[in-house]
Amino acid sequence: MYAFQTSRFQSHEPKWLDCQKFPRSALSAADAHWLLDTGSLTAHLRRLSHGHFHVEVLAQRWQIPRLSERRLLGMGDRHWGLVREVRLHCNRQPWVYARSVLPATSLVGRLDRLRTLDSRPLGHLLFTDPHMSRDRYEICKVPAAALDESVLAPYSEDLWGRRSRFLLSGHPIMVSEIFLPAFRPW
Repeated sequence: MYAFQTSRFQSHEPKWLDCQKFPRSALSAADAHWLLDTGSLTAHLRRLSHGHFHVEVLAQRWQIPRLSERRLLGMGDRHWGLVREVRLHCNRQPWVYARSVLPATSLVGRLDRLRTLDSRPLGHLLFTDPHMSRDRYEICKVPAAALDESVLAPYSEDLWGRRSRFLLSGHPIMVSEIFLPAFRPW
């Protein structure tokens, strides 16, 4: 298990907004295509990179998630979750930063296996689970200043992100994905 104490975002959290309330004029057609796609991002990235895809685990630790994450997951203020932060690489370039929150109360029974993902992609496990459903996305423009430069490298541009709550047999899990500057699939 990985146990880094740093968070990949600085003290302020991105302002997530329900995708149906986000002004469409703020999104290009290409950005909207990726931000609002309901398929497996992992599967899309594997296809786009012709198999040159890998997951780099930045951190995996037990902690109390951020306030908006707890609200999205229906967690109490003192409830712990397994927080996993990774970069998804395609063709040796980091394309996506992903942060997943798995409440301790969700990691029971057959879902206990999610505690030990290592470098396996969570997306693959989610989309192959016959008992999975997903809420609609929340999206945001992540200010470059919110990124932890020591881990994610200094970016000068704001980055698009999305997150959603998955339900696996009724147990919630949150996945947020920030599309990094190297992500240019078009």
